[in-house]
Amino acid sequence: MFQSSNQKKIALVSGANRGIGFAIAKGLAQQDVTVLLGSRNLEKGDEVSAALRQEGLDVRAVQLDTTDDASVWKACGLIQRDYGRLDILVNNAGIGLDFAQDLTLVERMEQTLTLNVVGTLRLMDACIPLLEEAPFATIVNVSSELGSFGLRSDKAWQYSAFVLPTYQASKAAVNSLTLTYATLLSEKDIKVNAVCPGYTATDATKDAVVAPTRKPEQAAGIAIKLALSGKDGPTGTFQNEEGHLPW
Repeated sequence: MFQSSNQKKIALVSGANRGIGFAIAKGLAQQDVTVLLGSRNLEKGDEVSAALRQEGLDVRAVQLDTTDDASVWKACGLIQRDYGRLDILVNNAGIGLDFAQDLTLVERMEQTLTLNVVGTLRLMDACIPLLEEAPFATIVNVSSELGSFGLRSDKAWQYSAFVLPTYQASKAAVNSLTLTYATLLSEKDIKVNAVCPGYTATDATKDAVVAPTRKPEQAAGIAIKLALSGKDGPTGTFQNEEGHLPW
């Protein structure tokens, strides 16, 4: 039994065994949050969680594959049994397959939407009963400015030449879900926001033509900020560290 103090917030972060998700999980734990580190591969999740516990952080790995109903419901059952509620949900798990030459465009789209959009929806919907048990709760959906219609239609925007059909479509859909759930959950004291962590050096961008220099720790900041924004925090917004972004 991993029962934590009722005074500590309980957070679940998907796709958290590496990259930006790991940085978000670590950053929340450093703010005295009990963090459930979601990882498709539990062994890898246990490895990184153990390292964080060596630093004195309250982190526990949970097996979580957001494309799998059974995995999601098992994780929610564990949270219900051991903690009784969830204060923070960070939907970070995602992929970008636009440069996967071994897949057709349709296959890239199907796989990207399955994880980035349907997976986000599946986890968010399953966690609502747990979030309702918290005094107030926050959901943070990790999106991207590459999914912003407002920015993409601006020819002067620095990334206007980027053409990533599947990734951009998936993040636009995540933004749509964010607005929808912000409205649906407005009466339940659950805030829902989308964030853009920025172009960051991770495994997903290691083969990029223009290598990013931004660190995951920098990228995690806006997600951590909104996750901890509190009862009077914003809802239905799309933000990066510089402020609000157009949908």
